[in-house]
Amino acid sequence: MSTNRLVRLEDLLGRKVLTQDDAVAGRIEEVRAEKRGTSYEVTGYLLGSGALLERLDLTSRLFGRRKKRVVRWDQLSIARGPTLRLTCPIEELEME
Repeated sequence: MSTNRLVRLEDLLGRKVLTQDDAVAGRIEEVRAEKRGTSYEVTGYLLGSGALLERLDLTSRLFGRRKKRVVRWDQLSIARGPTLRLTCPIEELEME
């Protein structure tokens, strides 16, 4: 069975991501992808105000450097329905 699934980015941006114990980890503000052949595959999601500034291409000179959480593609469950949930403890997420 294939695990590939089509998800539209506009359906993810701005959505809350919950931890395994239902706390808010942040909102998806940016998505990273890599080109694979003729298509792109998501490699990670960025959460937090620093990610929003990156998406809007606002420089750190104006607003200062803000941290963002980096969620690998396999650390996020995009189940059908409104809830996005981490598949790992929040402490395992990379910070940039």
